[in-house]
Amino acid sequence: MIYSGINAKIQAILESLTQIKQIYAYPTSKIDAYPAAIYYPSTMENSFESTADNFKIYGYKLWIVVNAQAIDVNTVFSTVMPNVMEAVLAKFDAEWSFTSIDGHRVWGKVETGSWSVSEEQAGIEITAEIDLSIKMLTSN
Repeated sequence: MIYSGINAKIQAILESLTQIKQIYAYPTSKIDAYPAAIYYPSTMENSFESTADNFKIYGYKLWIVVNAQAIDVNTVFSTVMPNVMEAVLAKFDAEWSFTSIDGHRVWGKVETGSWSVSEEQAGIEITAEIDLSIKMLTSN
């Protein structure tokens, strides 16, 4: 129930962004429309906060992918990717409270992000890799 609740919240955030044209909740190399968002769980940490509470962190990878086939790489780096990334970051900042999932208080934040360029079958792709940290305090 926890993962499905987190996935639903991430999906809703990404669906609310008009800049994102395609969303995948699983790893894929076949993208049908750009800019695309790809996300899925990557890590999980668990620690005792007290004798009554556990603190869990669910790590997710989120990739924003833009193809430069129809436009040049300079335009992607100077305009397209910055606009998409600003929208994604602003939305995750605004939606930091994931409220309650499975009866537990949950919040999320963007931890890190880095951009890269690669040559794929569909042309040159610019990718922003983002680490999401979804935090939850649970009672034992």
